Parts: sequence; structure tokens; C-alpha cells
Amino acid sequence: MSEVIENQEVKDIQIEFKPAAINILEEEKFKEYIDKVVAEYKGHVPKADNLTADRKTRAKLNGLMTNLEARRKEIKKEINVPYTEFESWYKKAIKPMQDVTSTIDAGIKKIEAEQKEARKKVVHELLVDLTTDTEVDSRIFESFVDDWAKSSNFNDNKPKKQLIDSITYVIDGEKQKIDEYKSAKQSISDFCFGNNITSTPYIRMLDSGKTVSEIMAVITEDVLFEKQRKEAEEKRKEAEKQRQAELEKQQQEYETRKLEESFNALPSHVVQENARALSQPEVVEHVKEEFDKKTEQSHSEPPYQAPEQIYHAVILVEFDIKFGDIEAKDEWKKDIEKSGGRIKEVPVWEKIKNI
Repeated sequence: MSEVIENQEVKDIQIEFKPAAINILEEEKFKEYIDKVVAEYKGHVPKADNLTADRKTRAKLNGLMTNLEARRKEIKKEINVPYTEFESWYKKAIKPMQDVTSTIDAGIKKIEAEQKEARKKVVHELLVDLTTDTEVDSRIFESFVDDWAKSSNFNDNKPKKQLIDSITYVIDGEKQKIDEYKSAKQSISDFCFGNNITSTPYIRMLDSGKTVSEIMAVITEDVLFEKQRKEAEEKRKEAEKQRQAELEKQQQEYETRKLEESFNALPSHVVQENARALSQPEVVEHVKEEFDKKTEQSHSEPPYQAPEQIYHAVILVEFDIKFGDIEAKDEWKKDIEKSGGRIKEVPVWEKIKNI
């Protein structure tokens, strides 16, 4: 250290200081005046019917307090004049030394900042090395770097064992979190696959902080709800199918009954005469001519299209297919259902029964 700083010759500011004396003249008279004012108005409660007078009283008291405070401040200012002059002289005298101190301080802080940046670089390199070949992203620990880069954690620029142990502990904790997340995600995916539903919304719930047990409860509730909905829909379709079949049966019976009633309404001799007339050669020839005319007309018209015959067949097919994920299985099911197929999933240890 410099001998100049160590020199004790000027270790204090030698000032001749005489405390100012404040003498309060007529002190008793002043206190007596204050006591009179207080005695006159102490306990006074303003009233609505005397509000104007009370406001004037308040104004006078406020004015009196203002005057007294102004005088006190004047006295304080006069007493402080010597110190104000001394303070001005002191600041001018000490400024050169303050400037030197500030320059040295700035230089030290610059070097310390550079050293800390070097230590932070070492910490970043440690994080990268310790997270290599892992699923941990070293950037997630950025908020810890400043604390880890403290000089107390280093010998020069070499990290102490306690720093390496601290970083390793935090990284191992993050590895455990990742393993737990992957395990939870797999459990949810397997549960969803087994229940033939997509796992995407439930994985989002896991990402938002829900526990596996909470999510499993939600999945179970959703699966039960969907099962009940499908059963209700199947019952509704079956009831609609039966109702439609009954309506068609009633319509057919009605048309058959009307035809029978119309035929039975003709006298028996008319039925017999019609039968004989239709069997006469000239009638048959006439019918043939009319048929030929219709045939010729049909050549100039669009060909006759026979009503489409719809045949129903039930084909039972057993599939043994392994899918990579639930989405692939859903797409395969949609293709089968678009073709009119119907899927019934059964465990591999059971045989397919009636659909």
C-alpha cells in the first residue's frame, strides 16, 4: 500500500467549531400565550348552526401556526449558515481524491466483471459436458449461472468440487423428472390405446401439471361416457329401424288389402267376361301391337334402367394387425367403416363371436 495513504499526519479535518447558542427571550410569555389559546379552544366541537364562526376560528389558528413555523425556519437557516459555508469548502477540497477513487473503483469493477464472465463460461462448459448424451437441455439452468459463477466457487478459474457436485445434483434431478414424465406419458398412452381413444388431450393435461392418477380418473370417466353414448345411439338406431320396418309392413298390408277389396267388388260374371275377352285372338293381337309400339318408342328414349337390387350379406373376417399408435388404428377403422364394414375389437385370446 502507498506510504502516502499510510501517513497518519492528516487523519482528520481539524476545524475550530463553536456550537451556536440559542437564547429564547420571553420564553415564559410565549408559553403563556400558547396556553391561553389552547385553553380557549380545547374540547371545542364544531356545530352546524355555528359553522361560519368555526371556519373563521380555524383560519385564525392556521394563520398563527403558519407564522410561527415561518419564524422557526428563519432561525434554522441563520444557524446553518456556518455549516453551509463549511460544506461547500469541503466538497471542493475533497473532489480530486473522489475522482481518483472513482477511477480506481471503475477499473476494479471492469476486471471483476471480466473475471466473472470467464467463470460463467466455465460454468456453461460444465453444463454442456454434464448434459451431453442426455435428454436434458443445458439452457434451462441459465437462471443458476450467476450464482454458480461466484468467485467463492472457484480457485482462480478452476471450479471447486462443491460447484461440480451442485451442478451434477441439479442435472440428475432434471433427468429424474424427464424419466418420470416419459413413464407417465407411456402409461397414459397405453391406457388410451387399450380403451380405443386418442391420448393427445390427456398428454396435454400431463403437460399442464395434472398427476397421472388425476388423468387416469378423467380417462375412465370419458370412456364410460362414450360407451353409454354409443349404446344409446345403437338402441336409437335399432328402434328407428324397427319402426321403419313396421311402417313398411303396414303400408304393404294396406295396399294389398285395397287391391283385394277392389277386385272382390266386381261381379263374378264381369270377371269371367273380362277373362274370356282377354283370351280372344284379336285382343291378343291388339295387345301385341301395342307392345311393339312401346318397344319402338323405347329405342328413342334412354334405355330402361331396372331398379337397383340391393343385396345384404354379412361377412365375418378376423384381423390380426399391430399398429404403431392409436391414430393409425383409428384411420384403419375409418376406412373399413366407410366401406360399410363394422369393427368389433376383442382381446387376442378370444375368438371373434357374432357381431
